Amino acid sequence: MERLYIILKYFGYTGLDHFLPDVRLNGIEIVPYAAAGDVLTGEAPGEDNKNGKALPPEREVSSYLVTDCMPGILFAREKGMGYVYYEDAGTGSGEGAEDTPGVHDATVKGPSDAECIIQGFDGLDADFIIKMYQRHEHLPWTILTTERLRLREITPADVDRLYEIYAEPSVTLYTEDLFENREDELAYTESYIKNQYGFFGYGLWIVEETDTGRVVGRAGISNREGYDEAELGYVIERERQNRGYATEICRAIVDYAGSVLMMQGLNCFVRQENLPSVRLCGKLGFEYLEDAEINGILMNRYHIDLR
Repeated sequence: MERLYIILKYFGYTGLDHFLPDVRLNGIEIVPYAAAGDVLTGEAPGEDNKNGKALPPEREVSSYLVTDCMPGILFAREKGMGYVYYEDAGTGSGEGAEDTPGVHDATVKGPSDAECIIQGFDGLDADFIIKMYQRHEHLPWTILTTERLRLREITPADVDRLYEIYAEPSVTLYTEDLFENREDELAYTESYIKNQYGFFGYGLWIVEETDTGRVVGRAGISNREGYDEAELGYVIERERQNRGYATEICRAIVDYAGSVLMMQGLNCFVRQENLPSVRLCGKLGFEYLEDAEINGILMNRYHIDLR
């Protein structure tokens, strides 16, 4: 992401003066435009005068937008640009957007095609806006990195590599296999990216080596029907096992679940005969809680308190 357009009717929002400098510090150019009614005036208070600077004639794939008004929304739609919509927490709408035609449920939840609806700039930073841009452009988020590994969101391009990993019988001995039909797995992956990542903000992620870029498995957090707390799961390819990869990435995920996702605890369901995973639970601080039947299979439920 190279450029962030700011199209606002009001430039005095609390937190905006901290948000914009952080965006600039990350090497992103800010192009601010003020809106009056349905017109972009071409200049913004406290910024260099932008009068006469033409808006881009066509879509810029490296650009994104923050707006609180219909001119900004129309600008985003015309350019095919993703955007975040500011909605006043008190009124339920952006400044002056209460009676704006063409905005779906603007007085309730803002425009339906916005990537995200925000109700303030406090706490927002460049990382947030970059992630919103990546979501619009279907680019995978990097979740975290460890000494040797990177955890990122899955893409359809990863499916073929996963079939290579899951072809080893020992990998699927204690975990669910992929779809037999590759097209079914691709469809599932695309739906997963949209619904799991897009709605929950977490899921099973791709594990890759930082020095080689090799995809070595996947790990992450999933929801289990019948349980309030999510569960930890992982798969590491046969050729990369016994290197401490599972411990390294799962420990980082547990920390992430508590410190970033603010989860109260995590479950881990393990078959009793799966001794490597039983030992891993112990290393991570999980404690045996009870037996549980999952899809007709008797499992040991381990749990860790993250509070």
